Amino acid sequence: MRHKLKNKAVRAGPPLRSLLLGLAGWGLALSASPLCALTLDSPQAVLGQWELSLEGSNKTCRLTLRGEQIHGGFYIGMPAGCRRALPVLSNIVAWGLPDSAHLDLADVNGAPLLYFTMENDALVATGTQGETYRLTFVVSAPGHAAAAPDALRLDAAPPAAAPVKAAPLRSADVPGRYAVLREGGRDTGCMVTLDVGGKAFLSPACRDQGIVIFDPMGWRLAGGRLVLRARKGHTAQLDLQPDGSWLKDPKDAKSLALKKL
Repeated sequence: MRHKLKNKAVRAGPPLRSLLLGLAGWGLALSASPLCALTLDSPQAVLGQWELSLEGSNKTCRLTLRGEQIHGGFYIGMPAGCRRALPVLSNIVAWGLPDSAHLDLADVNGAPLLYFTMENDALVATGTQGETYRLTFVVSAPGHAAAAPDALRLDAAPPAAAPVKAAPLRSADVPGRYAVLREGGRDTGCMVTLDVGGKAFLSPACRDQGIVIFDPMGWRLAGGRLVLRARKGHTAQLDLQPDGSWLKDPKDAKSLALKKL
């Protein structure tokens, strides 16, 4: 005996239909509601990645605001190409919160070069030539709650105590003996001595061909960066790192770092 099987569409009864509609509505409510609001009342509230853009252009840079204190404020990380794409970043090495309504990007001495205030869904600053820069939140640092860009807010409460900033970097802080490091912190066995008179001396035992060819002869501080002068006159610029070492902007050359001994 054959039995004919008929396909019957499964229809959601009233209880199931109500449940599905309820879940759908709940999901829409979640997607429409802002995520945890971001405040500017403490450094921990803004740690993470931000997108800096120049209004009226396609130039952008992904900045990482970190919590390590350095000369001038807190450490700010950025890809090497950012300083070429956005020259305003050339002397920026730190960030800070002067109060609960502003965020600034500063040089090595803590002097603000871009001073951001809140506007719509981003922080906005005006450059020296009247150009407008926008800083938009992208993702929070690990261990911190994420926030949506449109949920940025400024507290009207009294400003929190200003973070303690490291003392300004002085030329007198730089002289000394430095180990020369390559990619991944690899010690080359080379040493450079920077004296108080602005001269540099490479140890005779150095066997790194690139450093031997460069042959540093002098140094100076410029805009918070360490500038090494080669025997033939060209220069290399290094940025101060959270651990006190100096790291060369790679650009088209190999990585180079100096660590004080």
